[in-house]
Amino acid sequence: MRLELDIDALASGGEGVGHTAGRTCFVPFTAPGDRVLAEVTGSGEVLHGELVELLVPGAGRRAPACRHFGPAGDRCGGCEWQHASEAVQLAAKAASVRGALRKIGRLDPEACGWRPPIASPSAYRYRSRARFHLDRRAGRLVFFERRSHRPVPVIDCHLLTEGLEGLRRALGPALGASSLSPGEVSLEWSDHEGRGAAHLKLGSPPSAQQRGRAEELLRAVPTLAGLVLSADGSAPVLIGAPVLRHQRVPGRPEAGLASSRPDIFQQANRGANALLVEVALDLLRPDGERVLELFCGSGNFTGPLAARAAAVAAVEVQGPALELARADLAGAAIRFYSGDALKLALALARERRPGAAPFTRALLDPPREGAKGIGPALRALSVERAVYVSCDPATLARDLRACTESGFRVEALQAVDLFPQTHHVEAVALLTNLSVP
Repeated sequence: MRLELDIDALASGGEGVGHTAGRTCFVPFTAPGDRVLAEVTGSGEVLHGELVELLVPGAGRRAPACRHFGPAGDRCGGCEWQHASEAVQLAAKAASVRGALRKIGRLDPEACGWRPPIASPSAYRYRSRARFHLDRRAGRLVFFERRSHRPVPVIDCHLLTEGLEGLRRALGPALGASSLSPGEVSLEWSDHEGRGAAHLKLGSPPSAQQRGRAEELLRAVPTLAGLVLSADGSAPVLIGAPVLRHQRVPGRPEAGLASSRPDIFQQANRGANALLVEVALDLLRPDGERVLELFCGSGNFTGPLAARAAAVAAVEVQGPALELARADLAGAAIRFYSGDALKLALALARERRPGAAPFTRALLDPPREGAKGIGPALRALSVERAVYVSCDPATLARDLRACTESGFRVEALQAVDLFPQTHHVEAVALLTNLSVP
């Protein structure tokens, strides 16, 4: 059925939200203040619709920058909010974090020291890395349509940096002409080095013949410095020089360099990531302190922590990310531990030798599933301050509640927009130990 709806807000999943006869309706590509005609399906209290016509545009609506964005035709599924202004997007992301804090964490955002959200330095051309699919017939690296596996022949992705977009265009035809058939292609670009790297996910462990084809690919694409070939159940194979170096703070070489590889997690928005690191360290106050870092990854926070703290112990599951961090930060006052972050935190709390200096600070940046059990671990460590960096408001709220039940108080909460044009958001929370004077 078709209904006229007034859109009130943007939902945490990216769709616009309207109400009719006491029921909630989610409609993609709508913005707060819009009056729309939507084709609605479903029953009960929650409905889902598709935009048929924009009757009256809201004040926060704007024309999208990309020709592939929107509800009709061959539309890319990568972006959700190009039709909404950056101010509207930022407000929606703040509401997502605040809503999760109330509903899941049972915490009052204002009592938790809520701070205004921080915008990304760039709304477009901010991604230095992204995942694609190979459309062999067209010889392109493409995205899929929203909610489908149909390739979209993207002419120009406005989220990618100029270097990454150039690499995408060059690698697609070369990869299409090769006999390599990756199920997924991840690209990364370093503005500092002016070169890129690729991760090709294959269906089986790479053969000697495939390695030879990968070397031919490097020769065919001069801006491609290296490749990582991987398949489930086998170790990655490195071809060429896939480890890239980036400025930790773009435009400030004095802040140092960080290493990355396209098959290892890194933040895609390097400019906003520098702000995220700055916020986390300013809240933590690590100067002269002993810091335990959990889920250190390849060292995004570890290097800046080591420059300010008296000592850093960094924990990550054994693998390429930890190997990269160790190599990148060799010589710094950092002790690396490999293993499960929370189990090691509890072990370090239990096994502290008499007279040994305790950790006074903790910083954790867990994956999307969060750090269930972090409350008791922080309590056992007796740290004075802890900073929790999260990419998921729901798991953040769950874990903050566990921390408050373990004797900590949430003293500051800051959202940072690393993903303009999408609903995704990062958040940083400061926890203080109520049992420490």
